[in-house]
Amino acid sequence: MELRFWMDAETGLPHIYDHGVTEEEVQQVLTRPGNEFPGTEGSRIRQGQTEAGRYLQVVYAPDPGGESLRRHGIRLDSECQTSVSPPSTEKKAMSKKVKQKYPPGWDEERVRRVAEHYDNQTDEEAVAEIEAALADENQTMMSVPTELVPEIMKLINKKRPA
Repeated sequence: MELRFWMDAETGLPHIYDHGVTEEEVQQVLTRPGNEFPGTEGSRIRQGQTEAGRYLQVVYAPDPGGESLRRHGIRLDSECQTSVSPPSTEKKAMSKKVKQKYPPGWDEERVRRVAEHYDNQTDEEAVAEIEAALADENQTMMSVPTELVPEIMKLINKKRPA
């Protein structure tokens, strides 16, 4: 699975760095057991745990082809907020702007709206959004073997509209 991270236009660095999260932690959350819900504007929310035990919420835009995902925001579990430190070696200023590649139906403005929504969301609003997703009769939560998750995600992403 290819991961593409939303790059902050001002710093040229992945937006996740603003939350003290590394690319490796995002990969771990996506490949380990966790919960997934629909998010705002067609985004998806994945909640899971890193190998180090941190609980993260990853917000992403799936690529309809199923081979890549656009990670555009991460919010940490409130209990982890005080223990987070930004990646030290990865925060280097980039001298040239990186050309962003978005999944079909996504652009810079849509990504910014989704990131702003989750960056400014209160814990109460997050709980309400997840409860609404769980109450949606068009969604089903199920437990599946972890090794099947990548193939299931490919199938879902191929069937989901952009």
